[in-house]
Amino acid sequence: MTAVLPWVTLAVCLAITIARIPSALRGENRVVFYIFSLISLSIFISIEAPYLVIDGWLGGMNVGNLILRFLLYATFFFMGIKIATAFGSQSAVRAIRGPLGITVAAIVGVLTIYFFLITDTRGSSAGMSGLVWGPSLEAYAFMGRFYPGFVAACLVPAIWRTVTSQAPVLLRVASGLLLLGLSLLLLSQLFPLIPFSEAWLRVLINYSAAMFTCIGLAGIWFSKAVARRKRRLSA
Repeated sequence: MTAVLPWVTLAVCLAITIARIPSALRGENRVVFYIFSLISLSIFISIEAPYLVIDGWLGGMNVGNLILRFLLYATFFFMGIKIATAFGSQSAVRAIRGPLGITVAAIVGVLTIYFFLITDTRGSSAGMSGLVWGPSLEAYAFMGRFYPGFVAACLVPAIWRTVTSQAPVLLRVASGLLLLGLSLLLLSQLFPLIPFSEAWLRVLINYSAAMFTCIGLAGIWFSKAVARRKRRLSA
């Protein structure tokens, strides 16, 4: 199942991205289209077959993984601001793009590059699973999990308030799926406790988090479109 899940997740995210093209061409909420595009690109690069090809072009030193990390950092920065704004959480917006959030992002970015440079990364390997794991590689992996987890932690309270509110059912269901995806991201902080013999659990958590996050975001977009249509019809 874990061999198919990445491709299924990619297909779902690509379908959502394509569905957003007409709105983007009309100039409607293009940021959402860019976010889905970044998520789709990140998932594509993370899958073993394309990753090995791309990293091979870059010299076979797992530079592809470093690029993937920064794609994810950018994705979560913009997605976090967009979600926080959509849920009316100014505290989350400030936490992500304010002094604290920018400082966290800068430190994570610098440390990600540092730990990558001091690690022997020779030999392309998706997820760097084929390398010899030591303290520097563990720290590098931690940085990659930490920033998405930081953004998720900023967003969870506002999304939870919507899930438990009297908002329309469709919006609450979509928010619940988004909350599930972000909660799985927080769960990924515990990856060091999962033995390599059970690595399939990491794959399951990572791609399930991406899929539920994408479906939840798409559901929120759809629920708002339905609400606008209802308002026009009742006007």
